[in-house]
Amino acid sequence: MRDRPDPYDHDPASAAWVKSPFSGDSNGNCVVIARFDNGDVWVGDDKNPNRPHLAFDQAEWTAFIQAIEARDPRFTA
Repeated sequence: MRDRPDPYDHDPASAAWVKSPFSGDSNGNCVVIARFDNGDVWVGDDKNPNRPHLAFDQAEWTAFIQAIEARDPRFTA
């Protein structure tokens, strides 16, 4: 049982997808993200918007970004 809200529990129609600043590709091979007011983040594929997305709560997203930064300092939050 989860003791915090489910990051998937948002209305998909309310998701405003934007291209990730780390996606440099302009031909549709980009990661897109949607941020919600409570800090949840969805990550999707712009080539296939109907494909299931990943969802992170604020703590999970922070840990994910920190793990990326630890491996490659070119990526900053």
